[in-house]
Amino acid sequence: MKNRFLFSLLCFFIFSAQSQNSRATFGVQYKPIIPAGYFNSAEILKSSGFYNFKLNPKYSNSFGMVIRYKINNTFSIESGLNYTQRNFKLSVQNGMLPEFVNDFTTFGMRSYELPMQLLTYVRASEYWYLNVAFGISHNVLASDIFSYGEKTENYFQNTFRKSGGYRALLANVGLEYRTEKKGHYYFGTSLHRPWEAIGRIYPEFKSSNDPLMNFNADQEFSLDMLGNFVTIDFRYFFAE
Repeated sequence: MKNRFLFSLLCFFIFSAQSQNSRATFGVQYKPIIPAGYFNSAEILKSSGFYNFKLNPKYSNSFGMVIRYKINNTFSIESGLNYTQRNFKLSVQNGMLPEFVNDFTTFGMRSYELPMQLLTYVRASEYWYLNVAFGISHNVLASDIFSYGEKTENYFQNTFRKSGGYRALLANVGLEYRTEKKGHYYFGTSLHRPWEAIGRIYPEFKSSNDPLMNFNADQEFSLDMLGNFVTIDFRYFFAE
């Protein structure tokens, strides 16, 4: 029911953009994703026995379309559709095995986001506006993930996505330069913060020399994949 409701709202804003051009604005955006320890979106360290794991977020990005619907001179509603690619590096170290383990694997989590935000702005000068927005989003994760280590296939990982997708809190602040003929140019930053982990990572290691040294064959050890991230936002809204 929630998914159908969000989809219906998106269709409403699309039709509004077509039928009420004076109140709706269409734009595109690109958002590099920044690892930030303040919101638990930086590296994660976890150990089990002699195994030490480190999960590092790598350069990632998001892009998509934005529809802004003007309610009055103070408030607007923003929606749209975004594609997000989050990239990770999972490293493992263990110096206690007969064969020294020092490897890593890289993988990416793809998702589709349907945001809904209430925006308010203050006019700072003739062309410049300060914007603040808050809202929620529904996110659909594309697939589970499997990847091998870079040095050996004895090391690999399985990432299982959260079934049914997830919802996240959105917050945004930015600066916008508006012109009537050339459109609107926007620069800002956003926070994307889910209420819970969006996936679970199960690393495994199979020793080629001693099967007794195999790690996590029963998948008792895992790392949570957190969906928190901060972005730098670049947007362009087409002239009405």
